[in-house]
Amino acid sequence: MKKSKATYIQIGTLRLAWRSLRQNKFRSFLTSLGVIIGAATIVLVIEMGSGASVKIEEQYSNMSVTTILVNGPSADGKKSKLGVDDIEELLKSENISQVVPQLSGKIQVSGGDNSYQSNIMGSFPDFAEITKLEINKGRFFNKEEEEDHLKVAVVGATVAEELYGDKNADIIGDTLTIGKKQFEIIGVVKYKGGSVGPISIDESITLPYSSAYRYVLGKKGKFTLNMQAANVDVIDLAMEDAGSVLRKTHNIQPSMADDFRLRDMGANVQSAKDSAQTMSFLLGGVGFIVLLVGGIGIMNVMHIIVKERTKEIGIRKAIGAKKYYILLQFLFESIILSGFGAIIGLVLVTGLFFALRSYGVDIIFVWWSYALSVLFTVGIGVFFGYYPAVKASRLKPVDTLRYE
Repeated sequence: MKKSKATYIQIGTLRLAWRSLRQNKFRSFLTSLGVIIGAATIVLVIEMGSGASVKIEEQYSNMSVTTILVNGPSADGKKSKLGVDDIEELLKSENISQVVPQLSGKIQVSGGDNSYQSNIMGSFPDFAEITKLEINKGRFFNKEEEEDHLKVAVVGATVAEELYGDKNADIIGDTLTIGKKQFEIIGVVKYKGGSVGPISIDESITLPYSSAYRYVLGKKGKFTLNMQAANVDVIDLAMEDAGSVLRKTHNIQPSMADDFRLRDMGANVQSAKDSAQTMSFLLGGVGFIVLLVGGIGIMNVMHIIVKERTKEIGIRKAIGAKKYYILLQFLFESIILSGFGAIIGLVLVTGLFFALRSYGVDIIFVWWSYALSVLFTVGIGVFFGYYPAVKASRLKPVDTLRYE
């Protein structure tokens, strides 16, 4: 029976707190404004941070953690001697398992009834294995086709969609005009969203290296070596070996700068992820600070409310209201303010989520970010509302009744 009576009183106290806040709707809204912004910011930061992480993973999804890119020319702009002839010497290192060339450039391509400015990549048949290409239709070119300079092409999903209107179009055997040469389509790559360095696989047409060099890009193409370390543990050794081999084959003297650049793609991926995570932490910190400011605003307003209702508190105490129920009423008001702020903030950030998605921003729905935001927000309300509530509950009836 006591439990039922206590529950009834608590419900009545909650209703009283709600009624008190409704009497000053505009002030209650302004008090919750900081909490609204803070709650929304926390969710937005987590969702955008998750979107950035996924985008980074997609960007490098076609590259293994053991991938090392060797670029030329070097950063200082000197002409590089980097070429296909370096591959044989590089493969002599026990720390290097595979090396394939990558000749790239951009050129106008025609197919079907459309034209498209496509990336062109020329490489060896092992390129498909190293970059984890998945073929949707047809096949990848083989060693004989590369050695015989055959005009065959493997089309990226986006290229197929741009030229033929459907990335799943049945175009095996069709002819593409790349530059001024005709190439037969022998394969279509499954859409993946990844890239090889800065070049998107989906937006590219891959040709045999010999064909790309002879018929399309020539010396104007950007040359890169895609190299694989034997395993994760020997990446640094593989890079050292590659540097030594290339300096020797390019006749670079000890006092001369490299005419090539080695990039550990695994380290690049981790660095990009760390940067995205750091930015998320910084923005999350901003959101938490906004919440704290909102909480301080709640505490200030609760102090004002207690002062305004000092006489009311005295009357309630004089007719037998316990300290606990006075404390509970003002604590409920603080929780309602913060809870209201959380709900409005989450509604706003949900609308913002769909708006950003429609504009192509990399953002992912993260359900637990909503729970975390509510937890922080209500916690802030309880923390900053407790002191004014305790102060109200400790007021003496005699002093409060004399208060003007």
